[in-house]
Amino acid sequence: MTTPIAEDNNESFSLCSECGGECCRTKPGIESPERFTRTGDLGEELYRALASGEWVLDRHMGLPVTPETAGLPDRMDRITLYPRPATIEERASGAILAGEGGGICTFLQANGCRLSFSERPRMCRALEPNGNFHCTTSWGRPDAALAWFPWQETIGGLLHRLPQKDRSRHP
Repeated sequence: MTTPIAEDNNESFSLCSECGGECCRTKPGIESPERFTRTGDLGEELYRALASGEWVLDRHMGLPVTPETAGLPDRMDRITLYPRPATIEERASGAILAGEGGGICTFLQANGCRLSFSERPRMCRALEPNGNFHCTTSWGRPDAALAWFPWQETIGGLLHRLPQKDRSRHP
């Protein structure tokens, strides 16, 4: 079990219940590296998460802009991988790389998320529900790409450690 990250709980049970958890039904939230560095070994923690089938690696196309990357060309063929919860379909297929499109988060149950607020991915904790059945977030795909960019070599090494059947789903 991971140690929760302290944050203000911005959940709105009434709004989420009214819309049926549309965010969770269309695309699982994205996680930050902090979840996997709490024990000191991001590679091992991320490997365990991916091997569990409850997490997949999603992609950001293009180069995240940082002081270190400012002089590099922003090639759209550059891919930054980052983890997020698997969809129900991805988990059933045994995928390690996220599929195209969305789907229902593997952590969503009939009464809401099975994870406590503090255990949810960073993007989920950053969701701000509103009365129009749309949520906004202060931490999304570009933020995830920036956060995970320094870890791409570690992620690449993990892909080679995964069982052969799972590696076939990777680029």
